[in-house]
Amino acid sequence: MRKVFISSISMQKVNAFKYDSGVYPENNPTAFPITISLENNCQPGDEVAFITIVTHSEGNLAVENYHKFCEQAGSICREKGARAEFIELAVPARIEAASPRRLYKEIVAKLQDNDEIYADITYGFKYNPIVIFAALNNAYQVRENVDIKEICYGNLYNGSAEIKPEYFDVTSLFYLNSLSGLMGVEGMMGDGGNVLL
Repeated sequence: MRKVFISSISMQKVNAFKYDSGVYPENNPTAFPITISLENNCQPGDEVAFITIVTHSEGNLAVENYHKFCEQAGSICREKGARAEFIELAVPARIEAASPRRLYKEIVAKLQDNDEIYADITYGFKYNPIVIFAALNNAYQVRENVDIKEICYGNLYNGSAEIKPEYFDVTSLFYLNSLSGLMGVEGMMGDGGNVLL
């Protein structure tokens, strides 16, 4: 079984914060919230894969941030005694109608049977969380023995003037969406499993 950590890298300067979390009260300061899930779920001997969406264009810091992320995530894996594989999904900054579909296909192609998946939807284009949810839904329904363990979001602002870093678990949204999809399919089925048109 492989533990997979999916995230997008910020295109802007990022700073390390200690995130409050109801799920993980003990975590180290980080500029990359997915490492909170990593440090709390990585065990000795684990095979870990990082599928990371990185925007390539002049004037943004995503590639530089990605190198810093790889250093931090690699260090955590070494400390835990896990093997790490880094898979970069490079995307252009110019968004086209086909961009979300291409990203979806790339994520789906990297997922495998028996994956245990953790995802962070903090950074990236607005469509990235939707694409990640869709790719996870595909893996959950099509692949064998895939477990969507966690989808989290790192929030720095709550409407006040001060920064209040929090790490939220939004995994229930994934399962609500999957359940709604299954209910829709069942509602279309007639006697004998035929689809009603």
